[in-house]
Amino acid sequence: MEIVETTRRRDAALTRDAILRAAQEIFSIRPYGDASLKDITALAGVNPALVSRYFGSKEKLYEAALADILDAGALTSISRETFGESVADLFTDDSGGSMNPLTMLVFSASDVRIQKIAVRLLMEKTLGPLQKHLGGKNAEMRAAQIMAISTGFFTYRLVLPLAPFEGSVSPHVRDWLAQTLQMIMDAE
Repeated sequence: MEIVETTRRRDAALTRDAILRAAQEIFSIRPYGDASLKDITALAGVNPALVSRYFGSKEKLYEAALADILDAGALTSISRETFGESVADLFTDDSGGSMNPLTMLVFSASDVRIQKIAVRLLMEKTLGPLQKHLGGKNAEMRAAQIMAISTGFFTYRLVLPLAPFEGSVSPHVRDWLAQTLQMIMDAE
C-alpha cells in the first residue's frame, strides 16, 4: 500500500508540474482571456478537470505559473561590481535556457484582475528583493529604473521586436545595456 501511495504522490507532483509548465508556455504566447484551459491541459497531456484539483481555477493557475517563473535571485545574486555586465550577459543570452516572464506580465494587462495579481507578484518576488539588494535611500527608485530598462529591452526584443534588439544582440546594444544597468546600480 505504501508503494502505491508514494507513486500517486510522485505522479501528482509530476502532473501539477506539467500543468504549471504548460500554463507558463500558453500564458506567455496569449493574453489571459485567449488562453484556454483546454489548450493548457492538452499541452500538459492531462485531463482539464485536474486544473481545478491542483489549482482551483484558471486565475489561481495563472498566479501559480507567474509566481513560479518570477525569480529575483537571477538579479540579486550578482555582485554590485559586475552587475551591469552580468545582467547584460543574462539578458542577451540566446541559449533559451529559461522562460522569460515578461510576456506573461505584458499579456496580463488585458484583464484587470490578472493585472492586479501580476503587479502584486512583481512587487513581492522581484521589485522588493531587488530593492533590498540595492540598498540605500534611493533603492526603490533604482529598482524601478532597472525594471523599466529591463521591461523596455525585453518588450522591444520579444513582444514588439525592433531590429537592433532582435536575434543576436549587437555588441553596441549589449554595452549600452550593461553601462545603463551599472550606472543605476552605482547611483546612490
